[in-house]
Amino acid sequence: MIDIGANLTNSVFTDDMGDVLNRAKREGVQHVVVTGTNIRESLLAIGLAAEHATYLSATVGVHPHDADDVKPEWLDSLEGLTSSPHVVAVGEMGLDYYRNYSGRDAQRQVFEAQLDLAARVELPVFVHDRDTDGEVLAVLRRYAPTKCVVHCFTGNSDELDGFIEEDFYIGVTGWICDERRGEELRRIVDRIPIDRLLVETDAPYLLPPTMSKLIDTRRNEPAYLKFVTAELARCRRCPESVIRRASVENACRLFDIEVPV
Repeated sequence: MIDIGANLTNSVFTDDMGDVLNRAKREGVQHVVVTGTNIRESLLAIGLAAEHATYLSATVGVHPHDADDVKPEWLDSLEGLTSSPHVVAVGEMGLDYYRNYSGRDAQRQVFEAQLDLAARVELPVFVHDRDTDGEVLAVLRRYAPTKCVVHCFTGNSDELDGFIEEDFYIGVTGWICDERRGEELRRIVDRIPIDRLLVETDAPYLLPPTMSKLIDTRRNEPAYLKFVTAELARCRRCPESVIRRASVENACRLFDIEVPV
């Protein structure tokens, strides 16, 4: 398994990072992509990936929540980070109209600037889309990135069809394990082409409900990725081995990384 999106720079992992990675390895996680959400976190993601070069990679980007806080030189700083050999994508970028922690105009400007950057440096884009009523898809259609993953997909069937039509990869998290919040995702997930399916934890967030009954913390971590692949197999009515193999092959193709399949 490859966890294509984990926020391992979050302070909740500071004291036991080694244990977190060892548990992930024991549970069959072959590689983890550490998500960058602003300039500081992107630097930290690169640092982690450099420290664990055979096991971790990094994305670098500015999350829509942080769009209001960028400094004038942010884009130059971000472009500099993309030259690291540990960086496999630009993002997390996109739009979030659910929380609206940043103004919508700022979100759009920062999103589009990163799409331009990704095209210049020829890296995939790692996209966040929440409650935007198709706006993220419209922007992506305009910029037409060569490689794109819509991370932590929680949208509806029309949105999914649009992303599939553009041949984008779709990231599925522990959201699918939630029978209430994930009801629609569970119903439509079998429409994702097997060669565009990716799995992720979004750790420390989105702890699968199954796991929350077994531990005393709400912290998610890469070791729990197995709950996502198991639930995907149930929803798609196929062997879990099919999900695991395909998602590893897809992640390697998207991010240009190599792990044993």
